[in-house]
Amino acid sequence: MANNALNTPVVLRATSLVASSLPAGSSPAYQQYILSQALDFTNVAKKANEAGDGAYDAQVRNDAQDVQLLDHEIRLGDAEAQIQSLGTRLTSAESAIVSLDGRVTAAESDIEFLTNELIAVHGDIADLQTDVSSLQSDVSDQESRLTQAETDIDDIQDDYVSKAATTAQSLASSLGVATSFSIDGVKVLGPRQTGWTPGTGTANLGTFNADQSFTVGAAYSQAEVQAIANELIAARKRILALEQAMRTHGQID
Repeated sequence: MANNALNTPVVLRATSLVASSLPAGSSPAYQQYILSQALDFTNVAKKANEAGDGAYDAQVRNDAQDVQLLDHEIRLGDAEAQIQSLGTRLTSAESAIVSLDGRVTAAESDIEFLTNELIAVHGDIADLQTDVSSLQSDVSDQESRLTQAETDIDDIQDDYVSKAATTAQSLASSLGVATSFSIDGVKVLGPRQTGWTPGTGTANLGTFNADQSFTVGAAYSQAEVQAIANELIAARKRILALEQAMRTHGQID
């Protein structure tokens, strides 16, 4: 915190000194010495006041930089916490998808059972064709329907995403939803947030030490302030990298 005492000027109580105020009989050399000392004291006080003003202004600027650096550190921590929260919510969404895989597998088992039943009925009809000629047209219709059902089943088996398979699967097209992704009625991923003005500069994707400490002496030095300024730039570059990552994934724009 800035020392207000540095901003208080030095005041000389003896504002003027002339030769007539010196003791009578003083030598010219002594008078010149005394008068030059008064001028020197005035110059020293002026320089002391200028140095005090400069030191006070430097402390005020350093205090402002400390406040700005603390604000950036807090914002960086909040951004990292939000990214971690999104990761947790995505993990929950994946668990829900796995649960739906099991339900699709059960439905596939039911379809297979019904297919086997249709095949068995087809075999019975073939055995009865010689005795029930009047039913041949119906049998032919059933065969056509069975063929279509088998074709539909083949199409489904060739073009569907299994939720029980362990091998990698993919969709040829993008997956879109009307509003948001939800789990048990709770939204976990919503529409893109707009209104963000893109940051500029160079993003920092490399090593980043959030616990970096700085040496600050009782009297601030240029090297100490420059070290803090350099790390402030590194923090801003990391913030830009996080913003660009969220923008690339479509979370903000």
